[in-house]
Amino acid sequence: MTNKIRATLLLAAFICSHLLIRNLWGETWTETLLALDNHSYVLHSLARWLFIYGPFVFFTLYIFRDEPVLAVLGLNSDRKDCYLTSALLCCVPMTLGYAYLSTDLNLSIAAVITGSVYPALFEEIIFRAILFGLLFRVCKWGFIPAAITTSLIFGFGHLYQSHDVISALMLFAFMAVAGSWFAWLYCECGYSIWYPMWMHLFMNATYGIFGMSGGAMGEASANIFKGLTIVLSLVYVYWLIKKGKPRAVTKQRLWKS
Repeated sequence: MTNKIRATLLLAAFICSHLLIRNLWGETWTETLLALDNHSYVLHSLARWLFIYGPFVFFTLYIFRDEPVLAVLGLNSDRKDCYLTSALLCCVPMTLGYAYLSTDLNLSIAAVITGSVYPALFEEIIFRAILFGLLFRVCKWGFIPAAITTSLIFGFGHLYQSHDVISALMLFAFMAVAGSWFAWLYCECGYSIWYPMWMHLFMNATYGIFGMSGGAMGEASANIFKGLTIVLSLVYVYWLIKKGKPRAVTKQRLWKS
C-alpha cells in the first residue's frame, strides 16, 4: 500500500469518526453514564472519547501495522520525567500571571480531569501523533501542509467557541498557529507526545483552575503570560537541539518531507 493511499485512508477514517460516529452517541448512554459518575462527566467524557475515536485508532494501527505501536501513538520516549519537569517550569508564567489576574478559583478534580487530562492525552495522541505524525513522519508530507491540515480539522471541533464569521476565521488562524507549535514540539522531542502533552495539560489546567474566560484564544491580558510560557517552551527545545538532539523540522522538510 502506497503512502498516498494510506494518507487518504487515514484522513477518511478520521473524518468518519469525527463526523459520523460522533452522531451515533446516544442520549441514553449520556444519562446512564452521568448517573454512574454522579454528573461529574469523568466517566462520561472518557467513554465518549473512546467511543468516537477508538475505531479510528484501531484502523490506523492496522493500516500502519509495519510501524511500532508506541511510535504511532507517540508514546515512545526516554525523557518522560524530564519533559514533565520542563513543562512545569515553562508554565510558571501562566500560573503566576493567571493567579494574579483571576477573580475565581475552581479546584474541582473532576473539572481538571475532563478539561485538562483527557484533552491533553487524547488530542495529542489522536491529532499530533497519529494524524499529523503519520502524515509528516511516515507519509512524507511537508511540515506545513501536515500541520495546517491537522489544525483545520481540529479547528472544526472548536467552532462552538466562535459566534460569527470573523470570530470563526480568527479561531482557525489561532488553531493553525497553536497546532503548528504543538506539532513542532512533538517533532523536535523525538516524535514523542510527552512534552507537548504535559504542556497542553498544564496550560489547560491553569486556564480552568483560575477561571480565565475567552475560549481557546483567551483574553488579551492573559495572553501575555501565555506568550511567555510559549517562549520558554521554544527556548527549552532549542536548548535540547543545542545539546545534540537532531533537528526534525528543517527548511527542506517544510513543504515536502
